[in-house]
Amino acid sequence: MPEAAALAPQAVDAVGHIETRGIDFIPENERHSRPRELGWVFFGTQITYGSLVVGALPVAFGLNWWHSFAAIVVGTILGSLAVGGMAMLGPRTGTNSTVSSAAFFGIRGRYVGSFVTQAIDLGYFALQLWVSVPPVLQAGNMLFGWPTTGPILTVGLILMALVVLAFGILGHATIVAYEKFTAVASLVCLVLLVTFTLTHWNPPHAPPKLQLDGFWATWVLATTTQLSNAISFAPFAGDYARYSPSASRPRAMFSWSLFGMVAGGIVALTCGEIIGLGVQDAYAVTGSMMANVPLLLLVPVALLGLVGNVSNGGMIVYNGMLDLHALLWRMRRPQVGLIFGAAGIAVGYVGLVVYSLADLIVALCSIVTILVTPWIMINIIGWFQHRGRFSPRDLQAFAGHADHGIYWYSGGYNGGAVLAWVVGVVVGLLFCTTSLFTGPLVALAHGVDLSFISSAVVASAIYLAIGRVSAASA
Repeated sequence: MPEAAALAPQAVDAVGHIETRGIDFIPENERHSRPRELGWVFFGTQITYGSLVVGALPVAFGLNWWHSFAAIVVGTILGSLAVGGMAMLGPRTGTNSTVSSAAFFGIRGRYVGSFVTQAIDLGYFALQLWVSVPPVLQAGNMLFGWPTTGPILTVGLILMALVVLAFGILGHATIVAYEKFTAVASLVCLVLLVTFTLTHWNPPHAPPKLQLDGFWATWVLATTTQLSNAISFAPFAGDYARYSPSASRPRAMFSWSLFGMVAGGIVALTCGEIIGLGVQDAYAVTGSMMANVPLLLLVPVALLGLVGNVSNGGMIVYNGMLDLHALLWRMRRPQVGLIFGAAGIAVGYVGLVVYSLADLIVALCSIVTILVTPWIMINIIGWFQHRGRFSPRDLQAFAGHADHGIYWYSGGYNGGAVLAWVVGVVVGLLFCTTSLFTGPLVALAHGVDLSFISSAVVASAIYLAIGRVSAASA
C-alpha cells in the first residue's frame, strides 16, 4: 500500500535475530510470509501439554469417549472459524489485530482489544508455565530425586518463563521456523504417549459423575472449553498475517489458518482425551501421565514436551508483547516484552502455587471466551462492512500523527462498537457459570452454558444496528 510505504525504514526479521518491527506498518518489500505458513504456525502451537490438559477436560467432566470427541471436534471447528476470520485482516492493515481493530472501534477504542488480549495472553502464558514446569520436575524427581515443590518449583517457573520470553523477543521469523520444527517433534512425542497409554490402560474403576446436572449441560460446558482453546488464538492471527503481501487472497488466509487450527487442535486434544481416559485422575492428566511413563521414555517425553510448550508459550508472549506495545507504543518492543514477562511470571506463580490448577483452567476458558467472542465478531463483521479496504496510515494515527485520520470517529471511539462489546460481555457473564462465580441467568438455561452464544449474538446485533463504518469502505 503506497500511502504507508514510508512509515518506517527497512527492518530486520530473520531467524535467530531480534525482530525490529513492532506494531508499526510492515512495508510491502518486507512481507516475506505466505498464507500456508499460517497453517504450520497454528498446527504446531496446538501440539503441547496444554492441549493435553484441555483435551482431557471432557473426560474429567464425566463424558465418555464419543461424547468427549464430539465436544472436541465441534468446539475446535467453531473456535477456529474465528481464527480464520481474523487472519484476513493482517495483509490489508499491515499490523497486528489490536491495532487493526481501531478501524472498527476507533483509534482510542482499540484499547478494548488491548484489554481483551492482555487478559488472554497473561492467562495462557501462566497456563503454559503451570503445565510445563511440574512434568519436568516430576521427571527429575523420578530420575534424580529432585523435590517438586518449594524453592525449586519457583526457580523452574522463572527459568521456563525466561526461555519462553526469549523466543517472544526474537519474534516472528524465529517463532515461525520453530513452530515448523515442533509441529513434527512434538507430534512424535504425543504419539509415543498415546501408544503407551493404550498399551498400559489404567482407567478409574468407576467413571466420574457428570460435572453438571444433566448430559447436555455437561456436554455444552465441555464444548465451550474446547471452543475457548481455539478462539483464544484468534487475536494472534494478525501477528503473522501482517507479514503476508497485501494482495494475498482472503480465502487463502482464512483456509490455511482454519486448517492448521482444526488439524492441530483435534489431533492434540484427542491425544489428551485418550490419556485422560487411561489415567486415574483426568484433572491431573500430565502428572498422572508422567508417573506412569517408563524410564526409557521419561527423558524424551519430558524434553519434547518442553520443546512444544516453549513454542506455544513463545507465541503467546509475542502476541502479548505486541498488544501491550499498542499501549506503550513509545517504547521498543523488547522493552515492552520485559514488562509483559514480569507480569506473566507473577500471574504464573500465583496460579501454580496458590490456587487449584483445574478450577482455574475451566474458569479461564469460560471468561476468555466471553471477553474475546464479541470483540472478534465485531472485527469480522467490520471486515465485511469495509469490504477489506483499510488505510494503514490512519490506523497508525495514535503514533504522533498531526491529524486523527478516518478512524477517529467521535473522540477516538466508535461508540456503537464499544457499547456492543460491553453489552455482549455483560450478557455473557449473566449466563456464565464457573468456579469463581455464577451468573444470575444460568437457571433460565437449565444449567446449559449460553454465555459465548449470547455474547456473540447480542454484540453482533448492536454493532450492526448502531456501529459506524469509516470512509475507508467507500
